[in-house]
Amino acid sequence: MFKNYLKIAFRSLLKSKGTSVINILGLSIGMACGIIIFLFVQNELSYDRFHSKSDDIFRVLTIDEALGVSSNLVGITLPALGPAMENDFPEVEKRVRMIPQGRQLINYEQQGFYTEHFAYAEPTLFEVFDFKLIDGDTEKALTEPNTVIFTESMAKKTFGSENPIGKRIDIGNQAGIEVVGIMADVPDNSHLNFDVVVSMQQADTTSGFAQFLRSWQSISMVTYVELADKGSEENVESKMEDLIRANNVGDNFKVTLQPLKDVHLNSSGILFENYNLNKTDIGYVYTLAAVGLFVILIASFNFMNLSTARSANRAQEVGVRKVFGAIRRQLINQFMIESVVLCLVSFVIAIGLVAITSTLINLPIEENLAIYFLGHLEWSLGALAFVLLLGLFSGSYPALLLSGFNPISILRGSFKTSSKGVLLRKSLVIFQFTISITMIIGTAIVYDQLQHQRNIDKGFDPEQVVTLNVGHPSLQQSMPVLINKLEQSPDIITTARTGGMPGRTFGRRGVRPEGVSQEDTWIISVLNFDEKFMELMDMEIVDGRGYDREMQTDQQQGLLINEAMVKELAWEDPVGRKITFGQQERTVIGVVKDFHFTNMRHKIEPLAMFFNPNGGGNLAVKFASANVSETMDFIQSAWDEIFPNSPLEYRFFDEEFGQQYASDERFGKLVFSFTWLAIFIACLGLFGLSAFTAEQKTKEIGVRKVLGASIGGIVLLLSKQFSQLIGVAVILAVPVAYYLMSSWLSDFEYRVDINWVWFLVSALAAIMIALLTVTFQSVKAATINPANSLRYE
Repeated sequence: MFKNYLKIAFRSLLKSKGTSVINILGLSIGMACGIIIFLFVQNELSYDRFHSKSDDIFRVLTIDEALGVSSNLVGITLPALGPAMENDFPEVEKRVRMIPQGRQLINYEQQGFYTEHFAYAEPTLFEVFDFKLIDGDTEKALTEPNTVIFTESMAKKTFGSENPIGKRIDIGNQAGIEVVGIMADVPDNSHLNFDVVVSMQQADTTSGFAQFLRSWQSISMVTYVELADKGSEENVESKMEDLIRANNVGDNFKVTLQPLKDVHLNSSGILFENYNLNKTDIGYVYTLAAVGLFVILIASFNFMNLSTARSANRAQEVGVRKVFGAIRRQLINQFMIESVVLCLVSFVIAIGLVAITSTLINLPIEENLAIYFLGHLEWSLGALAFVLLLGLFSGSYPALLLSGFNPISILRGSFKTSSKGVLLRKSLVIFQFTISITMIIGTAIVYDQLQHQRNIDKGFDPEQVVTLNVGHPSLQQSMPVLINKLEQSPDIITTARTGGMPGRTFGRRGVRPEGVSQEDTWIISVLNFDEKFMELMDMEIVDGRGYDREMQTDQQQGLLINEAMVKELAWEDPVGRKITFGQQERTVIGVVKDFHFTNMRHKIEPLAMFFNPNGGGNLAVKFASANVSETMDFIQSAWDEIFPNSPLEYRFFDEEFGQQYASDERFGKLVFSFTWLAIFIACLGLFGLSAFTAEQKTKEIGVRKVLGASIGGIVLLLSKQFSQLIGVAVILAVPVAYYLMSSWLSDFEYRVDINWVWFLVSALAAIMIALLTVTFQSVKAATINPANSLRYE
């Protein structure tokens, strides 16, 4: 019996080739999109979950409530807090402190290598987290001063085929650091990453670094704690507040705990955490998950719609089979099996599409995405269960409806004129296009915001600037030689030294501005650079003057501030005002036009800029745009000549600054791609439905043409009902899209206003796309010879 069901199912598919192709293609694309988005969302949600104690690990954050600070949540805390919590709080099992340093120059046998993720850390790193040590003693790792652990890949890069254990390297002013272990490369789904980890232990407990580790006066340490019971989080936070107050920490500072599972997805508003690699916003993940769900729903509704529509053409078949004795259960089984077969075929094709597009999708998964997906049994079984349920559900309506009709009514053709099924099909079309139009509007506003971020006046010119890393102490003595040589090139416009660049986290310092209350605590961002930096960056002085190397007092007494600080202090005449840093008083000599030094989610904060003509770990080089390749070759050769044992490390500033928006840009591209796929799938279904409608009205069209109806009139007749459905979808989509996009834009301090033109354009685009889809079938039906139409059965 089952074999006969399958034969009839395949015959039915072949009989209606066009509808079958549309059904399978739309569902396959929808399933493929759903699988890809599922893998993306699953990867984002899996961050830091590989740690066995992930539910018990918390990051210690600091809340800075001082004046002058608008982004007051930071990913660092007091150095002494972690040890005090471990010693004084029974709820705290262990703590681990670390100081991530990013890229760092190391030297081995007079050869320099840049690490990507250098850090200092305590030995409890391997007790709290599940980072695997593949060579060395886990219990003794990082317990001794001047010891270091390399990752496997960094060890190969530095030592080649040599056994690195026992080798010694130099890092900055630290010489003879012994390699004591090799750890497995950190998984991609870790917010922390290391390739070189140096012990934080100090042989001299009176050293400046050892004293820093015991400090209650600096907000500068990355700290994690493992709690004995994660339910004790609130109790620990209360005790932390009492602890910092007892150690005379400023009243403007508060501390809190953040669960490890939230660090990657819920840290978009947190500053001073450059080590939190690839962090994103949980809202983006939820949005993409919703997009994936919507695409699958649209594809599923298409499938249900076309299955229901096709069932009308099977009515006479059902009537004949009933007359010859077929019972209702057999008919239901037939329709159910046909629907399930279609869904299974679509699923197989979807897996093929995922396999084909795997190389085009940027996910940190080494193997083919299709193999990776099928390799997880629980995912495969879940997908198969969904496919079977969809098949059964989609086949249930026509199966139950047709099998329940009186065979005499069916054979008379009354089913074709019945209103049963019409309301369902109309509802599904409206729902599909409501989702599609909402996604079009959303995509347009996301695009508008991304364009705003790209084109907003940043307060500087990021183009044709390359930044060289010159922070290593061994490079300082010969820096003037390098600068002189570079500036001899006609392709290099100028150079400047600076302690930081916009887009990187600037430091903060406590200040006492002139005229403020003694009870107020002020903390502002700080930056230092030489006299050529502002010209190189095309920054503008709006009041006073800039730094002058000939003015002896500028370095010790002068100060530049930005407009945000003037506004915050409500100073009408800022030039000549005094600001005290600790025991040193400085005089404002100029005001710099506001420039963005963090992303658009953060308000431009007050900034103080110091003159430091011979310091800073960065050399900014402004070059002519015409000869980029030749200029970089010249810079490389000049560097190799002056620093033959140190590799050149550089970044193009426009690319580096653009990394702040990488998460937003990736989100925009994904939403854009899947939105148009959703539109395509929806229109594919509309194409099938319009073909079905035209087929059902073949005789009516023939009669109308014989009576003198024009082709345009017939096209209008066939398009009218679909136009009305799309119109209803527009009315439903507009308020939904407005609410969702208002919520998304609220996360940006510098955002576009919602432009109602986008709503109009999106609605018109959806209507035009839908009408073009329907019109194709309508024109095809309207141009058939009426003689053929009237003979049609």
